[in-house]
Amino acid sequence: MKESIESRKVWCEVMIYDFYDPQGQFISLTFERSRFLPNAKHVLIWIFADEEEQKIVLTRHRKRGWEIPGGKVEPGETPIEAAHRELFEETGVRAGELEWIGQYIIDSGSGEEQAVKNIYVGKAVQWESIPAGFETLERGVFPVSLSRFAPGMSPFIQDNVFPLCQAYLATRRK
Repeated sequence: MKESIESRKVWCEVMIYDFYDPQGQFISLTFERSRFLPNAKHVLIWIFADEEEQKIVLTRHRKRGWEIPGGKVEPGETPIEAAHRELFEETGVRAGELEWIGQYIIDSGSGEEQAVKNIYVGKAVQWESIPAGFETLERGVFPVSLSRFAPGMSPFIQDNVFPLCQAYLATRRK
């Protein structure tokens, strides 16, 4: 069934999502640039492996399983620099330009500082070996339509951020 113009219009107008993840942490996700906070200390990177944007690159963490590449912003590093570094460290993939498409805030409710994560999207332009010494076992290419509950998926991919990013990116391809 083809999505109507009206339903796409509503999708584009409602771009703030609040929910609890499986660990009980409160998540607030937005794709509205006017709501992005400047102090992100974490990054998440959606990398398309093909020109048609039908496949994404995931990394298999030693303990957690398959997940979207990402990590912490190091001291003296900008979030975009961290995104390029984390992508390479976890997958051996180098991206062209990365675009900042979203941001989410994780509030554990324990009084700790909230974690602010920038979400970037880009395309793989160079494939190298995964650098040694990190927690990554391998990289894989998966259909962008992948279920977050597929066997071997990390708990970090099983919250609502994954399907909401899938849906948002699908609207950009139309």
